[in-house]
Amino acid sequence: MLDDQSVTQDSYHHGNVKEALIDAALRLIESNQEGAMSLRRLSREVGITAPAVYNHFADKEALMIAIKVRIYGSFNKYFEERITGSDDPEKTLKEMCFAYYHFSRDFPSQFHFLFASAIPMDWTTLEHIEISGQCIVKTRKVVLDIYKKYQIPCDQHAVVNTTLLIWSQLHGIVTLRNSGMIQAAVTYQDWPDSCSLEHGEQVESLIENHIQIMVGGIINSAHKDHHH
Repeated sequence: MLDDQSVTQDSYHHGNVKEALIDAALRLIESNQEGAMSLRRLSREVGITAPAVYNHFADKEALMIAIKVRIYGSFNKYFEERITGSDDPEKTLKEMCFAYYHFSRDFPSQFHFLFASAIPMDWTTLEHIEISGQCIVKTRKVVLDIYKKYQIPCDQHAVVNTTLLIWSQLHGIVTLRNSGMIQAAVTYQDWPDSCSLEHGEQVESLIENHIQIMVGGIINSAHKDHHH
């Protein structure tokens, strides 16, 4: 067995071992073998001794954070590539929500890994916090632009609350769809086939309805405040 400092020509150079370990972990995630992930197994995949892994990761939790940082980087890139930069914040919000759903559809194992387990704050790093929050920070700006579009006075509390509502409800739609629970309800509880979310256009239509309801709520709340 090779150690971290001595690798074959076909293996990894020392400086690449950390990335190679993350690559190996992602292969396990993509093949739905996340439960079989261990530092010892990853060391075998990369071709180093098990103790050499600790030159790069203090423990498995540190590796989990590094994997999440890598996936969030891919997610943020995927997200950015699907935003056209429209002047209409409602169109931008729809693009963002569609991108979230499409990532979950195109990379279901990575999506599940990101959100299936929480990282305790005492495990996390500044890099993890910053990269994991990019998407919601951008959404918060778009939500503020929607308030401005309709000339509705707002404070930070209102903007943040609306942002959290949008993302939590969107995540609920996507997670229920991916879990198969909606399809099961259609099959066993006589829900209409049109509600199955089996097809992408059904999901996108529901997401559009979700956005319309949220924007309508912003406008209606302003009307209520005006009447009061």
